[in-house]
Amino acid sequence: MNSAAEAMRNNMTRLNLKGIKQIGTRTCETCEKQIPIMQRIDADGEVHEVSDCLNCQTNEIRKSLPKIEDLETRKVAGFSTRYERVPSKIRGKTVSEYKAETETERNMRMAVAEYIRDFGKTEHHSLILKGSMGLGKSHLAYATGAALRRNGYATMFISSDDLLRLIKSTYQDNKGIDEITIFSMIEKLDLLVFDEIGAEYHNRKDDHETWASEQILKVVELREDKPTIFTTNYGSEEMERKYGAIQGGRIISRMMSGAKSIKVEGRDRRIQEF
Repeated sequence: MNSAAEAMRNNMTRLNLKGIKQIGTRTCETCEKQIPIMQRIDADGEVHEVSDCLNCQTNEIRKSLPKIEDLETRKVAGFSTRYERVPSKIRGKTVSEYKAETETERNMRMAVAEYIRDFGKTEHHSLILKGSMGLGKSHLAYATGAALRRNGYATMFISSDDLLRLIKSTYQDNKGIDEITIFSMIEKLDLLVFDEIGAEYHNRKDDHETWASEQILKVVELREDKPTIFTTNYGSEEMERKYGAIQGGRIISRMMSGAKSIKVEGRDRRIQEF
């Protein structure tokens, strides 16, 4: 008896089906394997024939299981939705809701609209939105990530300060995630929106590089050739003073790699609201 027939017999025996015997074979229409035709007689004397292709059944089960790459995509998406930090004032905002008042603000709005439309096809894979506070940089950066997420991409919005807090939380007991996983997920995102670089607070007593600058550098290095939107209030000289000449220079260099830089000018809308 071949293995398929033996497997079928074992299954029927396990199900307490009596009077089983093989009465012939057939060729499966799908995989063209030889399939046994089994006959059984139930308790009422009724005769039944069974000839299922276990090979095809197994293949169908395999097709229904998620692929390894699909599992990884779900893992990254789960990380982003769980750990991203979006300020309530911009949550749910869209690009169309942004009201540009200056030419540079209109340029910024146009740039992010084109970035969404042509995602993955532009000469530049990243954007740097820089300018003073209250110009709507975070609004448009968040709206870009949200739009791409609706299109099926794994995106995440997080400020540099919130990311540093998340990393520090892994140093405590009973942590839900470790530092290695954080950086691994950051690297695998389809788009990272890294907000307010330079605005994070940290103590420094001299011009040497700090722990914060090391973590920021790790992020920009991981995202150097991957779609990222950076927002900052800092220019290059200010960033070098913030992070140190060496680390600051490296951070700026990695951010600029493959990125389109947009300098924005206008009034601080937050002061108007105050």
